[in-house]
Amino acid sequence: MLIDRAKEILKNVFGYSSFRSTQQKVIEAALQKKDCLVLMPTGGGKSICFQVPALLLPGVSIVVSPLIALMKDQVEALKVNGVNAEFLNSSLTEQKQQEIIKDTLDGKVKLLYVSPEKMNTESFYYTLLQCELSLIAIDEAHCISSWGHDFRPDYKKLGYLKKQFAGVPLMALTATADPLTQDDIVVQLKLNEPIVFKDSFSRPNIFLEARPAYKRKEAILNFIQQRAEESGILYCLSKKNTEDMSRFLRSNGVSSHFYHAGMDAVVRNRVQNDFINDRIKVVCATIAFGMGIDKSNVRWVIHHNLPKNIEGYYQEIGRSGRDGMPAHALLFYGAQDYNVLAGFNDQSERKAILNARLDRMLHFARSNHCRRKLLLNYFGEWTQDDCGACDNCKDKRTLFDGTVLAQKAMSAVARLQGRLPDKLLAHVMAGNKTSEVMSGKLNTIKTFGAGADISIDDWQRIVNQLLSLGYLKVEYHLGSVLALTPLSQNVLFNGERVMLHRLDEKIKRTPKPMPKKRTASTTFSRETGLFERLRQLRRTMAVAQGVPPYILFSDATLSEMVEYRPTNEWEMKGISGVGNTKWERYGQAFVDEIKSFTAGKAKEN
Repeated sequence: MLIDRAKEILKNVFGYSSFRSTQQKVIEAALQKKDCLVLMPTGGGKSICFQVPALLLPGVSIVVSPLIALMKDQVEALKVNGVNAEFLNSSLTEQKQQEIIKDTLDGKVKLLYVSPEKMNTESFYYTLLQCELSLIAIDEAHCISSWGHDFRPDYKKLGYLKKQFAGVPLMALTATADPLTQDDIVVQLKLNEPIVFKDSFSRPNIFLEARPAYKRKEAILNFIQQRAEESGILYCLSKKNTEDMSRFLRSNGVSSHFYHAGMDAVVRNRVQNDFINDRIKVVCATIAFGMGIDKSNVRWVIHHNLPKNIEGYYQEIGRSGRDGMPAHALLFYGAQDYNVLAGFNDQSERKAILNARLDRMLHFARSNHCRRKLLLNYFGEWTQDDCGACDNCKDKRTLFDGTVLAQKAMSAVARLQGRLPDKLLAHVMAGNKTSEVMSGKLNTIKTFGAGADISIDDWQRIVNQLLSLGYLKVEYHLGSVLALTPLSQNVLFNGERVMLHRLDEKIKRTPKPMPKKRTASTTFSRETGLFERLRQLRRTMAVAQGVPPYILFSDATLSEMVEYRPTNEWEMKGISGVGNTKWERYGQAFVDEIKSFTAGKAKEN
């Protein structure tokens, strides 16, 4: 069976003994030539979903990817695993591109990564017509939707693919798409009865924390100094912020540099390469940095300012802990950040939706509820379970039973059936007869004024919580009207309670500093020193090969080596991430290092 061969490829090429829960289902659908929409968190293994079928099927698989760095990273990783992969984008000379196209037509390339701009050229279209195409994968598919947070016009032109290559299965993949964007991806790409695979958006290895922007400079320095050996990204709102923070960190002994679009491209690329090759530990950057970086050992992400939306925030924190090891996401927020971002939105034709998403981001930052729960509900993964491991779960705030208030609000939404704008629910509940309320005849329902004993401001806080907790949702495509969710049905009809945080808690107190998280390096190197020895060996071999260290082995793979201490080929191949090619190229050197370390320890004893 093909799926058995897929498992052999997973083990022999990529070094993993089993698929993650959703990966196998996606691969089976692709092998059956069915279109798919794949929603997986960053670090969830999306690439395996199209890379394994590509190696099983005849011909070439095309992967549309939006960023040069991402293509380069993934192609380097595939080549290290012995896979014939190439990429085409503007960073290559015309001669080099022609060589790659010739190799593709000659059947020498199994995976070809292509920029959306290249995909939309007439010359490449004729190249595709001459290829034996097995699969087309659209990575970062949220870029196709104008509702999405990272809209790219060239992605929107990709709708022609399904029409011109109807018999070729098309796989759209993303880690950051709310339900509206998910639906739009299917429409824009013209997917044919696609199977939708939704993995959990939860990243339990990332500790989530938010603090008011009070003495944030000192707080950031303290946070980083506690993690001196760890790689991290500090995201800033402006170019000036990146430069100021980098200088401040360097003056305090932190290995750091800044990165933003105003820099010379050569310098910018050097900073990026220094970071992914562990020559610098911290990059202070605008949000463009990291979008194509597969660096698996980023241990933390700090937002110096409030992000402009939850999708962007989720994508950015997802650049930490990609290896599954513990990571930390720290967010600072303040009124000034909000006002600056709202000012940017005023200049856009999409002002209303951009401001709505900014509001949701602020609600998330200020909330006293479980942060993981808020994120999951935002992406349509409805849950009432607390994670028990974010700052709000660790530092519980006073909650009260707000079930009756919630039921009143939900009843108003239900009675108005798609006619209630999100900004007017508070007025309806307080019985405030504004011109908008009266013109929309929103005062005619039975629950109008059912909460007149509560101020409009407090009702707005209640509505914000109900939105963040997933009891209500905004239908942006229908004019930003409110609608019920599966969670609200449980409250209205199944007697489930709604806990809200107190309305008089306007400002969230600064939490106590969290204890330092144990990571791959702290778990092993300080106890045995072996992890550090293996990391240095990895770095030496990576430098010799001209690739980032994590391309050879991730921190998680090194940690497993430390735990099991393999001493021969078969034991080493039992380590996750060690396939046949990696064993042949690097395995014996790591076995020798483990044996040397063990022998040295034995002599000491």
